[in-house]
Amino acid sequence: MNDYRLFIIIFILVGLSEIISGLPLLLEKVKPNWLYGLRFLRAMSSEEIWYKSNKYFGRDIVVSGILLVLASLILLLFKSSLSLTETFLFCLFFIALPIIIILIGAFIYLKKLSS
Repeated sequence: MNDYRLFIIIFILVGLSEIISGLPLLLEKVKPNWLYGLRFLRAMSSEEIWYKSNKYFGRDIVVSGILLVLASLILLLFKSSLSLTETFLFCLFFIALPIIIILIGAFIYLKKLSS
């Protein structure tokens, strides 16, 4: 197995782990806790806010994971046109940017819920 395919497999696994970790939040299966979920003090202020904010957060994490898996699979089709470095940076972009956007969006949504 070459380095290119190894990178793609790793990024597919990262995307699948995002989907798997986001689904319980989306389905409201995670009770308020300090270990798993959106753990801002505002989210912990009531169960209603916990479930609403984590459902929102979980949905975005699942979507991000799906996009990462799809982007990684698409990269398999274009492997000859991208260098290993370009592939790594592209996938890193598909991990970092969505997470930053998701956290900012979750914080804004949480602020709306608690006001």
